[in-house]
Amino acid sequence: ENEIKRGFTLPKKPTEDLAEEVGLHIGDGTMNFYLQKTGYNGSYALRGHLMDDRQHYETRIKKLYKTIFNLNLPLREMKSTGVFGFQIWSNSLVIFKHRLGLCLGKKLDIDLPRFILKNELYVRRAIKGIFDTDGTIYFEHKNNKLYPRIIIGTISQRLGLRLQKLISKNGMNATM
Repeated sequence: ENEIKRGFTLPKKPTEDLAEEVGLHIGDGTMNFYLQKTGYNGSYALRGHLMDDRQHYETRIKKLYKTIFNLNLPLREMKSTGVFGFQIWSNSLVIFKHRLGLCLGKKLDIDLPRFILKNELYVRRAIKGIFDTDGTIYFEHKNNKLYPRIIIGTISQRLGLRLQKLISKNGMNATM
């Protein structure tokens, strides 16, 4: 298969890098199976903002996918949609990620997979991945002082509640 020619491999066991990659997927990833002439084929994509996220993709994400999956990502600009990232056709990758607990299609009710929740280091790395894709920090003027505000945006109420609980457990005030 084409994946083998590319040298693509799947991780044999969970790692901190895989947990971070799952966080990236929860933020900016998408995967599903699509009917084509040859049958159903798995498509996986990770895309961020065309300008703001380019450096992060080129320096961090590209290396992460090489480490985890031995993939040399075909990063590219998609000017028509204003994004930068990649899309690959890979049944193996989509099946692997789905078996980890990630949903196909829209991520309306996504949550952190069980393997992450069982390990505090994995939790932190997954939150890092989510923050890197769907997070922001700013300073709010309040009572003549600057207060740091960290925001993570998600459409999934289940994920929002999970992040609120995990972040609060680590000593930070988290609201939803």
